[in-house]
Amino acid sequence: MDSLLRGGREMKQTPAETERGPLERWVPAPLLSLFGFLIASLGALCGIGGGLFTTPLAHYGFRYSLRRSVAVSLSVVATTTVSASATELLHKDGAIFGWLVLVLAISALCGNQIGFYLVPRIPIRVLKGFFVVVLMAVGIQVILGSSSGGPEPGAISFSLLEYLGVALLGVSAGILVPLLGIGGGLAMVPGLLFLLPQIGYLGTRATSMAVAAITSCRSLWMYYRRGELDQRTGGWLALGALVGAFVGVRWVHVPGVASAAQVLMGAILCLTSLRFAWDVRPK
Repeated sequence: MDSLLRGGREMKQTPAETERGPLERWVPAPLLSLFGFLIASLGALCGIGGGLFTTPLAHYGFRYSLRRSVAVSLSVVATTTVSASATELLHKDGAIFGWLVLVLAISALCGNQIGFYLVPRIPIRVLKGFFVVVLMAVGIQVILGSSSGGPEPGAISFSLLEYLGVALLGVSAGILVPLLGIGGGLAMVPGLLFLLPQIGYLGTRATSMAVAAITSCRSLWMYYRRGELDQRTGGWLALGALVGAFVGVRWVHVPGVASAAQVLMGAILCLTSLRFAWDVRPK
């Protein structure tokens, strides 16, 4: 812990750290924690772990390779979603739907296996192109979607067909986690809004975060075991994310904040999509 507080310079280096590329930037620890705080705050507001911000930041800002960026991103996603879910459970207006979390988590973990199989088999250019399409589609959906609060988690029930749709959504979201370094919220938030509009935006984001806490932790562990995680960068980002997620959950329950955050998130998604599109444009 002492070495972490000194900036991580004395930590035992992983292969990802010892093989730092010549273009990669060394970022001061306080700045990393600030990035983590801001990303987690916004991510927790919208039900997305923050990977859609951290992956581009690490790739374009820190000059990491895309796969190393994904590994660092997952450290933020895992910390954000765990902290946000714990805060949500303790909040008097907590909106996590337990049975939906169970169905989504099991199906998403199955999707994880598919995603890990695809990671080394998909060219970087194709992966970026996929990111462009996903981010733009989700951004538009989030902007146009409803931002209602929804009923209490125990006030409604779901049909077998609705649970089946949720399971298929979970598989799709699970595939995205190891591919893009996200918690699955990119698929789950608009997917749940479409499949189960009756749970409202607050129910959607809270349920999505709870599922992402499970899938992102598993994916992060896999990258760590492979030695592909820069522990110094990921650790300081996660430290800021721990606090930021708590703040984000508190904010989203303030009247009027959820609606504004949803529109802002959609706009950022679309802008991030355009940034990736610049890299995959015909040359």
